[in-house]
Amino acid sequence: MRRLLLLLILFSCTVETDEAKSVEHKTTDRIKQKIELQVSSRVDTTISAVKEVLDLYENYINSRPDSIYDNPYWNDIEKIQYKDFDFSRISIYNGLNSQQLFSFYQAFVLSIEPKNDKYQIRVLYSNSASTPPYVGSKVWCIHKLVAIKEEGSWKLENFLIEKTKNWQKRQSGFIEYVFPKEHLFDIERANKADSFCKNIIKRFNPGFNSSFKFYLANGIDEMGELENFDYYFTGITTGKARESMILSSKGDEFYPHEFIHKLLPINENRGHVIEEGLATFLGTKESLDEYSSMMQKLAQDFNRRASYSLENILNNQTEWNGYPVAYPGGALICEVIHEIKGDEGINNLARGKTNSYDEILSLTKNILQLNEIDVIQLIEKKLKEYE
Repeated sequence: MRRLLLLLILFSCTVETDEAKSVEHKTTDRIKQKIELQVSSRVDTTISAVKEVLDLYENYINSRPDSIYDNPYWNDIEKIQYKDFDFSRISIYNGLNSQQLFSFYQAFVLSIEPKNDKYQIRVLYSNSASTPPYVGSKVWCIHKLVAIKEEGSWKLENFLIEKTKNWQKRQSGFIEYVFPKEHLFDIERANKADSFCKNIIKRFNPGFNSSFKFYLANGIDEMGELENFDYYFTGITTGKARESMILSSKGDEFYPHEFIHKLLPINENRGHVIEEGLATFLGTKESLDEYSSMMQKLAQDFNRRASYSLENILNNQTEWNGYPVAYPGGALICEVIHEIKGDEGINNLARGKTNSYDEILSLTKNILQLNEIDVIQLIEKKLKEYE
């Protein structure tokens, strides 16, 4: 779900108010105030531990939780283990900052319940929308975190630990599968995954010597729990590659798109469109029908929708039409390069600077040793093949 769409949904909610203030002024007013929680009567704040956990969460959402730093309200073990230690951060903010989010979404604490020596807290994020289309994003998410005692103080913890503590584990190559007891592990799919990954490593990242966990959830809601959600609208998807792990809702040991995200060489200058394009071209294309359908949609929109210019596609700035344009858009560049330069060209693309249309076009020109007009013609010709 793209940032522009989310911003449109969020900022359009102001239409329902009678205030004539601009969005910017509303946001500025909100910044000056402490973000305060609304609390269900079910939450018994006469219990000292419950009140302490409530204060912990309120302090956390007032502590720039959209930013990655040594946050004092999160447990030290996970802060050491992961750079981006709050697994829900990316999805909750999803291109927004906390000031913008809390200008339109109220946090309502549904429950704070004991679980052994821990507490589980659930918080509803919702807005005041009551009419289409904005009512569709009325419930942003139900955030679900765990509070643990660390050196005498309550600190927040990801729900994944509690959720998966009784799950099964199975090693296959450098992938450690983690799955519910009811899941029937498919060794053939795991072997296919291992072969696929070894091939990608040989071709594009021979220095790879790492490993990762692969969590096999049963559906998107269970996958959401692995990212601290009891329910989520924001950031919902079928799979995600995170630090040292892949999360999947498909219950399938073979997920080539997400494998690509883990196996390619790290490159901080690789932009989102090329990152997803590589994963689509090298991974999703294992299912040719799915791949062709996505490319066909892009080809049709390129001809019929004004916002689907090549520049907008490669800048990820088209209007939303039911699919993430970065995936086929980036794959289109991969196709053009691979057809002429093969794996060598893809390696150069994966290692280059590709944060914008200009950078993508410049790198493609250098890889193909062609001028800009010829490159654009090749790209458009390739796109026409999917009409």
